[in-house]
Amino acid sequence: MKNELVKNTIILIITSLIVRLLSLFNRIILTRLLGNEGISLYVISLPSIMLFMTVAGFSINIVLAKIVSENEVTKKYSDKQIIKKAIIIGIITSLITAIILLIAIKPLVYICLKQEKTFYPILACIIFLPLVAMNNVVRGYFNGKNKINISAYANLVEQVSRIIISTILLYIFLPYGIIISVTIAILSMGIGELISLIYSIFKLKKQIFIKVSTQISPTKDILQIGIPTTLTRLVGNFTIFLEPIIYTLALSLLSFTSEDILYKYSAITAYAIPLITLCSFISQSLATAIIPNISKANAKGNIQEINYYIKKACVLSIVPGILVSTLITVYGYEYMNLIYKTTIGANYVTTLGALFIVYYIHSPLMAIMQALGRQKFLFKLDIIFSSIKLILTFGLAFISFISYNSLIYSTLMITTISSMYIYFYLKNTYQFKFAFSDKLNIVLLIILTILSLIILKAGIKNYLLNSVILSILFFIYAKILKITSLSNK
Repeated sequence: MKNELVKNTIILIITSLIVRLLSLFNRIILTRLLGNEGISLYVISLPSIMLFMTVAGFSINIVLAKIVSENEVTKKYSDKQIIKKAIIIGIITSLITAIILLIAIKPLVYICLKQEKTFYPILACIIFLPLVAMNNVVRGYFNGKNKINISAYANLVEQVSRIIISTILLYIFLPYGIIISVTIAILSMGIGELISLIYSIFKLKKQIFIKVSTQISPTKDILQIGIPTTLTRLVGNFTIFLEPIIYTLALSLLSFTSEDILYKYSAITAYAIPLITLCSFISQSLATAIIPNISKANAKGNIQEINYYIKKACVLSIVPGILVSTLITVYGYEYMNLIYKTTIGANYVTTLGALFIVYYIHSPLMAIMQALGRQKFLFKLDIIFSSIKLILTFGLAFISFISYNSLIYSTLMITTISSMYIYFYLKNTYQFKFAFSDKLNIVLLIILTILSLIILKAGIKNYLLNSVILSILFFIYAKILKITSLSNK
């Protein structure tokens, strides 16, 4: 099982890297085809669309990953029962979401966003809400069966399809105006979901399903896990939705112009944070891969195995973060210019990039809590920390030496505090601990990485060459120190 976790994580990391590169490529294409006005319209529509997609998806991918993996041990339900009930729930939630969208779209567009041009782009997502739910069902089933590769490939198919379709359609519809073009770009997301779903269903038909004699319905279990998990994700999405409103309000009171506010906000959210978290797909891949393993260990009541996976997840997440944080802290301006052709926001990367290393363990810790059935606890925690974040975003702006930096400081503070809180909660609950040798090896890895970069930078002026050499040295150090071979104590 432990080898399977490593295998699944590697598959997810490779495919997630490709998907991340494709997403970056897609954003570059959209920016060039839509122009500044179009991409602004696209970006400001996305938080609302993601909010409705979260409701429609009902976190069924996470729910089924947990239920299906536990069912491998308990044999409580048949696989077909689980899939059937999940599809029904997915259809119902997507229909309810569509109704909410139709009712709320005008107040949302005209009062909250104050951008009437976003009406049709946001409305367009109503077409593919059921596809989101269905995709979540199939991918959740494969994740629960530890067939992570199928879900990863489906995600890859979705991204490739979206890029191809959106590029072709945008060239056709660009003459019809910016609103139609942005709407087409949003609809391309739905076409990507559809093609991905077709691929997943084709793979699903080849599966051998577990059959049981009982006819117990898994509906209750799906709802008990799905409702708090979805509410938790909604709190996060709603916080993202409110952030620009709160941030704008605070800076307006400080007499910043709308142009200044837009510039400061985009420097943080469009440039700095995306670069700082550019390699977060590694920890997110690990988070997806870890759920079935911990769910099975939890179903068997194997505390030792749970402890092993918690420690493994923390180390496998933090190790890549050491390398990435070191590189972007030293070469923040160079990497910003390489990726985005600008140095806007690079000052945040060089000054705060290293502190965001805790971001890399956040997703795995959340996934571990979900796999252990702590969804309600996470929901309460998320409400508290999301509220504090919004308060800090507003309040810190009135401290003179922070001012317009309040958003990135509040993001860093809440990410750090929430991650540490969950970590120590797990540590106190399951009484796991790292051996002294494990801790020492991590410290040695950090010291060797920093010293190596100092030496390389003194002798070689090419930042890309230095990055490649440091990456090779880093993996050699990690191998020698046996960083990923934790002692199971």
